[in-house]
Amino acid sequence: MREFEEALKRARAGVATPPPEAPAAKEAELASPAPRLPEIRRDTGGSPSIAALPPLQADIAFFRENFGSHAGDSAVVDGAFRILRTRVLEEMRARGGKVLGITSPGPGAGKTVTALHLALACARRPEQSVVLADFDLRRPAAAQYLDARGFKPSIDYFRGEGRATDYLYRNEAGNLAYMLTDRSTEMSAEHLASSRFDRALDELRGLAENVLIILDLPPMTGCDDTLAVLPKLDGILLVVAAGESRFSQLEESVSLLPKEKLVGTVLNKAPHGSGSYDYY
Repeated sequence: MREFEEALKRARAGVATPPPEAPAAKEAELASPAPRLPEIRRDTGGSPSIAALPPLQADIAFFRENFGSHAGDSAVVDGAFRILRTRVLEEMRARGGKVLGITSPGPGAGKTVTALHLALACARRPEQSVVLADFDLRRPAAAQYLDARGFKPSIDYFRGEGRATDYLYRNEAGNLAYMLTDRSTEMSAEHLASSRFDRALDELRGLAENVLIILDLPPMTGCDDTLAVLPKLDGILLVVAAGESRFSQLEESVSLLPKEKLVGTVLNKAPHGSGSYDYY
C-alpha cells in the first residue's frame, strides 16, 4: 500500500476525490445499435452552436441515482465534483487549452463516471460550454450510464460518415453537448490516430469560444489507444481506484504520461468510516 501511495505522489496528485461508483457501475459494451437520425442542416459550412444541436434523450436523474450518491452521500458527491470542476477549469485556463483527456491505469477505476460528473458540474456554470465525447471506442459506457437513446453512434463518424458535429446532442440547458457511441471496435487505436480524429477536435473547438472538451479515453495499459492522442491533448486527468488499480499499471501509466500535461490525479473509491472523503 505504501508503494501505491508513493506512486500517487509521483503522479502529482492534486484534485478532488469523488466517491465510489455503485457496485453495478462497470464499463461495458452495448450491442444494440442506435436508430439513425437525419443530419443536422446548416446554412453555412461552419459548426453549429451547442444550443442549436438536437436534444439528447437521456435520463440524468437515472445516472445520478445509480452512479452518484453512495450510501446517501449525495452532498459529498456534489461537493467533491464542484471542487474538481473549479481546479480543472482553473488549470485548463492557465494552460490556455480546451481539450482534457480522462484516462486510468486500467479498466474499472471509474473514469467514465468521473468524466460524466465533471462535465455536468462544469455545465452548471452558465458561461461555460462543455463537450463530453466518449472516445473509449473499445469499451464505450457513457451512453449506458446516461440511459441515452435515439442518438447516432459516433463510431460511424470514424468510419467516414459525415462531420463530427452531426453526432452531437445537447442537454436541456444548452451548454453541454454529448458525442456518444454504443458500438465498440477493435480499430480504436487506428481511429484515434486518424485525420478524422484531428478534424473532430477542430470542429468541437469551434462550438464555442469558452468550451471545455472532455474526452473519455481508454485506459493507459493494455492498448496504445490513449498514447496515440496524448500529443493532441492540452491536459490529462488520471483516475485511480483505491485498492483496485494495480501498482504496476499505475507506475507504467505515470511513466508514459507527459508530466507537463498532467492536470492531476483523482483517487476514486476511497471511503472512510465517517462517510467522508479526502482530497488529493
